Amino acid sequence: MTLSLEAPDHSTQLHNSIHLMRRVIPGVGFGVRADALGDHALATWVRNSGVTVLAHDDDELDRAQLSGIRPNHIVFRCGAGTDGIRSAVHRGVFRFVVGTEPQIARLTQCAQRTKYVYLDNDAQAALCGHRVQVVGLHSDVSNSGDPAEWASAADSLLRRASESTTCGSPMARIILSGGSTEEWMNCSVPYLTSVVRAVDAALRDGCTRWNLPRPAVSVIPAQAAAR
Repeated sequence: MTLSLEAPDHSTQLHNSIHLMRRVIPGVGFGVRADALGDHALATWVRNSGVTVLAHDDDELDRAQLSGIRPNHIVFRCGAGTDGIRSAVHRGVFRFVVGTEPQIARLTQCAQRTKYVYLDNDAQAALCGHRVQVVGLHSDVSNSGDPAEWASAADSLLRRASESTTCGSPMARIILSGGSTEEWMNCSVPYLTSVVRAVDAALRDGCTRWNLPRPAVSVIPAQAAAR
């Protein structure tokens, strides 16, 4: 007798995860880390579905490129330094997560066309120029297993969005990074439901408190896929 072990269908599970979240927050954006594209079926589904891919370095940019991911579907998250920024620009990537003045300066230096950034940490919109335009804010969720931490991160971004709006730089988009890739690819229903409900409640309360229009929100795993 031969035993057949079927590989999990991560593309179907990821589709189910996104559908689950959109029942709570219609239109919520979602992304995957580039390191998850080693699963060929998943990479094909991501490419065909236009799901955002988050890359952190040259190796992940290579993987995204080899998987056929278009540059307009890639977001490059700058690391502690400025490595990789020029490479990402040369590959046609135009969306970045930046958190420091040197990163913004390097991106401005490399950019021949307009690049769009999400500000991380306490980076200031005033540091960006005409070739680097701010479109939103980004935050990591420090304890992604706790729904209250997701709510706190969303609330913190709304507070920053309110301050930016007061200064004449409204923020229409936010990205939250947290959790492991597996929890989305395996459609962990209790976890995902608690996360998206916590984020939705924080958005409702925060927008009312600071009199803000509801921003578009995207969720992307922060932890790499297990190897």
